[in-house]
Amino acid sequence: MDSRDREIIELLRKNSRYTNTEIGNILGVSEGTVRKRVSRMLSSHIIRRFTIETSNDGVDGIVLVRVDLKKARDVILQIKKKYTEIYEFSGKIDIAVGIHSTSLGELNSAVDEIRSLDGVKSTDTLIRLV
Repeated sequence: MDSRDREIIELLRKNSRYTNTEIGNILGVSEGTVRKRVSRMLSSHIIRRFTIETSNDGVDGIVLVRVDLKKARDVILQIKKKYTEIYEFSGKIDIAVGIHSTSLGELNSAVDEIRSLDGVKSTDTLIRLV
């Protein structure tokens, strides 16, 4: 990855809807150059996905998960099937899962689902207030 790749990534972080042509115009390179670089970064998993930001409607929570360390990898793989914001830690908390839901009930269902996974010892849920 070079400085041009980093420039492309920075533009996509600001606006993931930029077209290859728009990025090329901003950087002064051809659409084909951008397309090839983005394709290469996708293939090599430098870019894993393109995302959107939504309004703050709904309920955001962070589920702090403690797991049986022998089953941690399996728990993470199960959580990754449904959620994209997952962090693994060393210390008292093993995993944190960011969840955006439409209601408190939906968030509670998500927490119950995580709690039911084999290997999960306990959870604590933090709810974003503002």
